[in-house]
Amino acid sequence: MNTYTLTSQLKKHALSHGVDVIGITSTEPFIKKKEDAEIIIDPKKLLADAQSVIVTGFYMNERVDAPSIDKDNPRGRFTYGYSIRAFTPMENYYIGMIKEFLERRGYKVVSNPDYWIPDKIAAARAGIGKYGKNSVIITKEFGSYVMFVTLVTNAPLDYEEHDPETTACGQCELCITSCPTGAIYKPFKVRRETCITAWLWGTFIPIHLREKQENRIFGCGECVKVCPRNKKLTIRNEYPVKIDDVSSAPELLPLLTGDEEYFRKTMASFPMCAGMEAIRGNAIIALGNIGTDKAVDSLCATLKYATPQIRAYSAWTLGKIGGMKAKMALDSAFECEEDQGIKREMLSALNNWNAVA
Repeated sequence: MNTYTLTSQLKKHALSHGVDVIGITSTEPFIKKKEDAEIIIDPKKLLADAQSVIVTGFYMNERVDAPSIDKDNPRGRFTYGYSIRAFTPMENYYIGMIKEFLERRGYKVVSNPDYWIPDKIAAARAGIGKYGKNSVIITKEFGSYVMFVTLVTNAPLDYEEHDPETTACGQCELCITSCPTGAIYKPFKVRRETCITAWLWGTFIPIHLREKQENRIFGCGECVKVCPRNKKLTIRNEYPVKIDDVSSAPELLPLLTGDEEYFRKTMASFPMCAGMEAIRGNAIIALGNIGTDKAVDSLCATLKYATPQIRAYSAWTLGKIGGMKAKMALDSAFECEEDQGIKREMLSALNNWNAVA
């Protein structure tokens, strides 16, 4: 079978089995820029005889619940527009379907562990889309509501090599001006440490930025929400696989003290990749921004948590909520705390409580 026939058959099979976009690029090393350094990523480290990199994408513009601030029943929210519930099931489905097709023909296929090959660069190089100024790939058919799955194979496929640094944004900079934290500080430049989507994976959030999180517990999406390329897109209602059957606006209070079994039952599988502690910490900050005193009892417990970050966030949230019970818990915890950084968080919370009182 020649490369043209194999490539055509693969693309036809993929598109007829639920893949929304597909592109193929070479196994030439990818260059990932990080600050002033360049990181070289060679696909052949995943598969020594690799000949092609396959990039597939699925459209996931889903109506996500955006609960109003309700102090009696506080709920969190996820990334605007992206179906958090669909990501892992669709990723697994795409990997399995492409592997089955090529392995039946005698070829090897490996997935992309921990997203080592940068999906966005691979998608741009394969011609699936172009970069937006928020560093998100914009496709012609589905705007930027696409998540990518990258595979490496030794199948000799026809590939494309596009310039990954091109854009179709023109003069538009709505994504830059809409960023809640100013993380997109100029076109194609994002400060990861201040990007809400990035920090909700468990990065420690400094005090002066916590209010920007609002009631989010995973992801942001404000820069995608305002993009003109996404304005006329329709909501997706069906997928070729069963997606996670959980709420897109989970209750926050149970996340403070819930065990692994509770998290597995109530959280989508993709946010769980960030880990329970990341989600728990995000829920604590969200409750501080909502300001419900219904959280005080649970926060008194998490103020003694083994993880320092959880204790720090708990102190901040108790300071935001206020009340005598919160002050007594902070005073008591301060006397027992040995971590100087957390003691400073507690002092800041007590100062905030005094200012409110």
